[in-house]
Amino acid sequence: MNFLRKLFGSRDDDGADLPINLDVPARQEQLARLELALDALASAMREAQSVDNPGWRARVNEYSRLAGEAMVQRRGTPTREGLLDLAFEIRPVFVGPVPAGLEDLVPLQDKVMALSAELSDVLPGER
Repeated sequence: MNFLRKLFGSRDDDGADLPINLDVPARQEQLARLELALDALASAMREAQSVDNPGWRARVNEYSRLAGEAMVQRRGTPTREGLLDLAFEIRPVFVGPVPAGLEDLVPLQDKVMALSAELSDVLPGER
C-alpha cells in the first residue's frame, strides 16, 4: 500500500487539498476586465449577425449571462470554486475556421479566452 501512495501520492502528500487564500482585490479586477470583455463580445456579435438565428442568439445570450455572473462574483466575495466554474464555462465563439465577415470577432474572442484562463491560474500571492 505504501508503494501505491508513493507512486500516486496521497491527498496529504501532494497538497491538492490545501486551501488557497484568494487575493480578492486582484480577482475583482480580473472579473471586472472579464465582464467588460464578455459584454463587448456579446455586443459585437449582435451587430455582426442577426440574432434571428437561434444558435447565434443562444451564444450571444450565453456571453451576456456569463458577464452577469462575473459581475455578481466581482461585487461579492469571489471563491476559488466560483472562479473555476466561471472560467470553465466560457468557450470560444469559433473553434474552426471563422466564417467570412466575422473576422472582427476573433480579437474579442481571444481576449475573453485569455481573461478566463487567468481566472484558473493561482496568483503568486495566493499560495
